[in-house]
Amino acid sequence: MNALMPDSPEAQRVLEALEADPLNLPADVAELVRREPALAELRVQWLALEDAPVPLAPAGYFEQLPGRIAGKLPGQPRRLVSRLSPLLWSAAAAALLAIGAGGFLAGRANRTPMVEASVQPEAPRYTVGDAPFQEKDDLLVQADQLSPEEVQALMKRLESPKQRH
Repeated sequence: MNALMPDSPEAQRVLEALEADPLNLPADVAELVRREPALAELRVQWLALEDAPVPLAPAGYFEQLPGRIAGKLPGQPRRLVSRLSPLLWSAAAAALLAIGAGGFLAGRANRTPMVEASVQPEAPRYTVGDAPFQEKDDLLVQADQLSPEEVQALMKRLESPKQRH
């Protein structure tokens, strides 16, 4: 027995018959398949392909599969994030600049003039000494440290010389 070459006209005729109907082969093709074990194996594989269920995948699954796999590999930058990142940073910077400038200008526009800075502070009318009362000290200077009884006594003392004049 000589082996059948894949590019021979007999092999082409067997392939065309298998594609047309692998169960009902013409008589001359069926004889070739019985004689050649490679053709018999090819017929079995062809029949097994027809029995395989059709894979259920959503539309576009296999077209998008390489991109999804490449996106999950480490070290691969995501294109959407790399494109939007400078745009997001510039938008955030512009928003912060607008908020900062608006707050600064609003603070300057509503500022009331500082009148208190131009007015000189009043000098105290009297000073309270740390030493206790002495006869030569003015009693009115230290009047805020006196008790109510002492204030009444002081008032009587001050009124009495006025009446003498």
